[in-house]
Amino acid sequence: MKKKFWALVSLLCATAMCLPLAACGGNNNGTAKAVAYVSMDINPSIEFTLDKNNKVISVYGANEDGQVLLYKESGIIGADIENAVEKVTNLAIELGYLDENNTVVQTSVTANSAAEKLLEKVNAKITATANGSSLSVTCDGAEAYSLLRKFDNIKAQYPDNAAIQALTPEKLKLVISASETGKISLEAAAESDTSKLLEFVSDAHKEAKEYATVAYNKAKAAADGVYDRAVSAAVDGIYTAYYTVHHPLNAYYGLAYQGYKTTATAMRVLSETLFYAERVSEEPLNEQQIAAVSKALGLGENVDALKNSDGEITVKSIEAYADKLFKNSQTAVQLEEVKQKLTAALNSAENEIRTKTAEASKKYENEINVIKESLITIADGIKNLENLVPATVKEQITVMLKDFGDIAKQVERVVSDGKITADEVRTIADSLNIKSEEMLKKIESDLTANELKEVKDLQQKALDALTDAKAKFDQAVTKAETEAKQRLEDLKNTRVEKR
Repeated sequence: MKKKFWALVSLLCATAMCLPLAACGGNNNGTAKAVAYVSMDINPSIEFTLDKNNKVISVYGANEDGQVLLYKESGIIGADIENAVEKVTNLAIELGYLDENNTVVQTSVTANSAAEKLLEKVNAKITATANGSSLSVTCDGAEAYSLLRKFDNIKAQYPDNAAIQALTPEKLKLVISASETGKISLEAAAESDTSKLLEFVSDAHKEAKEYATVAYNKAKAAADGVYDRAVSAAVDGIYTAYYTVHHPLNAYYGLAYQGYKTTATAMRVLSETLFYAERVSEEPLNEQQIAAVSKALGLGENVDALKNSDGEITVKSIEAYADKLFKNSQTAVQLEEVKQKLTAALNSAENEIRTKTAEASKKYENEINVIKESLITIADGIKNLENLVPATVKEQITVMLKDFGDIAKQVERVVSDGKITADEVRTIADSLNIKSEEMLKKIESDLTANELKEVKDLQQKALDALTDAKAKFDQAVTKAETEAKQRLEDLKNTRVEKR
């Protein structure tokens, strides 16, 4: 028996040491529940979520101009929605977003009840505020060209998804707002009921930094990924090592937790990398694509109006120009013809960029295969315990081995179709994260309070040893934050100076 015990200890120690350490991981109105979502598309694009008393729980700049308008502004969170839209309207006028060349504000409301009444109040306040500045503004319930183009494309992309086919343009705005956080897929958002979606979007808005530009979010995600991998390598295997020494017969607890947790973190980090790579609307267009857009819009060679603040022409910057152009135009018949030509040019450009993105995603196949192999190694470590534990434990191990086998197949399927997407990787990551949390609960009920404290102390020591990784993480985030704040400050000052 002693020989068996020490053989088991040796096996577990070797397993723990040899396992691949693949990747890791203003007043907000208290906890008020969001019951309504209000959008104002000027451009800028501004989103609000409201509580049952029509007080603003969150406000969010849904594009760069929206962030510029809201940057360093206060008095919106906690205000009545009418006061909030009054402030935003005044800011839009002060910064030159609303002027004699741009007099249409597209508004929409998605709410659990009384949406039409709320929309009437919002529209009345916007027009009255603009009139007070001697500007005649119209509020239009028609959705922006860019949203309607997305609406058609998304329905065409998911012909068999009943939830997406049943979407209205108003709810689509909410769905897009949720999916653009990178935390939920478009399909999952579409399948969520309005109440849950409102809460999700409201929480995401509250968590977002006012300076969270696209560049900041990319830099922050990259820094998070590097640091999370370091943390995972240092911490996730500690339960395995602890069980190896102190509770070898239950060591599969530690191994299972390590397998679930490290794989969950690896997949989450990869999903965030893919999420930013897949944002085709933010990729600069090539000369041929720009020429097609220019021809559709009748701009000729002067395409400066299509450029964003970086001097690039992207699908997003073209849509911003088109939204403003179309909503302020009165020539309906000619407009439809221009829209059709522009839609064809943009769809073609997006498809070309998306094809290149899909091809580029193949470079992550090796990383996916490493993750799959780490799962197999973990499973092998657990399987080696089968003949050394009681029959009752064998049953649990058999179930666990099947689970790891199923997960390995899911991971393998990610690369089977020749492309790797953020949504499918995120889905696996979310599932594994739930499993790791369930396993951790078992561990916490299995170990004594003193033993848990020992493990936590070991984990803290491991974290404390990551001084270089933490310092690099802090430096990267601080740099990204400083640059984002300066950018928004500069853009806002430029608009003020032009007035």
